[in-house]
Amino acid sequence: MSKRGWATIAGTMLLLCLVVWLGPDERTLGSGIKSVYLHVGLTWAGMVGLGAAGLLGLAIFMTGRLAWIRWLQIVGWVSTAVYGAGIAMSMVASQINWGGVLLQEPRMAAALNGLAITLIVQVLLAWLPPTRPLGLLPILLWGLILWLNGQAALVLHPPNPVRTTESNGIQFTFLAVFVLFSLMLVWLVWFIQKTFPRSS
Repeated sequence: MSKRGWATIAGTMLLLCLVVWLGPDERTLGSGIKSVYLHVGLTWAGMVGLGAAGLLGLAIFMTGRLAWIRWLQIVGWVSTAVYGAGIAMSMVASQINWGGVLLQEPRMAAALNGLAITLIVQVLLAWLPPTRPLGLLPILLWGLILWLNGQAALVLHPPNPVRTTESNGIQFTFLAVFVLFSLMLVWLVWFIQKTFPRSS
């Protein structure tokens, strides 16, 4: 990696830490919301990445551009890693704010099931021969994850934190963390594609 690349990623991480550190506390959670900032930002960035992979897969199915499958695999794996990090951060946030990690909580169970299915899809995309129908897997996966999360009951998990809070500072922090994680995801996809080109 070039010095500019290291400087870019280090600068983004430093800015991310600064945004979270300066982000306002919440009335109920107090400083515990800082772990939620990271959880939500990672999860949203991973979901957007998986959605982008779904649209790319749909484009492959419609156009037959099988050369794009390389990009599809990279976007899929990076987004899966970011989404998985968001789930892991959810466990940290649960421990900090609730005093424990409840794997049977509906939203947590849905997220873990979605992550398991996502990993299976990424393995299939890597192992199966490239064909046009293969492009349908990511868009079906994204729809399934949205459905799993949407139908899960909110027992302990709070509703959408951006729409429900009245604090502009909290809303800005959530969105800023999401944008920074998304930029890091895009950079990582570009870096992997450039550093590890498809072998002939």
